Amino acid sequence: MQRFLVIGHRGSPLHAPENTIRSFEAAFQAGADGIETDLRLLSDRVAVLYHDDDIGEHEIETLTSKSVAELGVTVERLRHLAPFARRGTLVLEVKRSKWEEVLLEEVGAWPGIIIASFDHELIADIRRRRPDIEVGLTTFGRLVDFPSYARRLGATWVFPAYRYVDADLVAELHDAGMRVVPWTPNRPDDWARLREAGCDGVITDLPYEAVQWRTAQPSDRL
Repeated sequence: MQRFLVIGHRGSPLHAPENTIRSFEAAFQAGADGIETDLRLLSDRVAVLYHDDDIGEHEIETLTSKSVAELGVTVERLRHLAPFARRGTLVLEVKRSKWEEVLLEEVGAWPGIIIASFDHELIADIRRRRPDIEVGLTTFGRLVDFPSYARRLGATWVFPAYRYVDADLVAELHDAGMRVVPWTPNRPDDWARLREAGCDGVITDLPYEAVQWRTAQPSDRL
């Protein structure tokens, strides 16, 4: 059986600030199989790792890297993530579209990446441009005919909100060739339920605890 993946959500945010090199390092040191992080493009075409829409009163995409620094905010640049690409799986969640060309220039040669987004048009565009790169759909709620929809877009991974995942959905997605890794369960009872439902892993804020929990489980799906 395949290993039940533990992916650190924005790294290991309880041990270091989220979406930072320190946080990613903490997740891998904890034994996580990979990390998930958020990607945005600043107005001077610098790709950064940042989740929120705004910095203070400013929409982040309207700022330059210099103006971000002048606001006293430190954000990691996407290129600084490159060394981690050989250490495990990187789930790169793109928060907004229309910069696919820059994105692919940055990460197109990295191994072990999955480009994901709530913007499914972006995912379809990435698939058209680079069919060799794995892509995934991030979702909230239940989609109608989810397996067929994901397959039409060329996805091979799905990242649903964990509360909407059950065994029937996982079986349908597996039959369509998808791997299912929900976000963001943070309790052992939820990890156990999702593992029993057949999920391929979890994206969690607690990678250290999830790895310890996984180690204590029977070995049939680890």
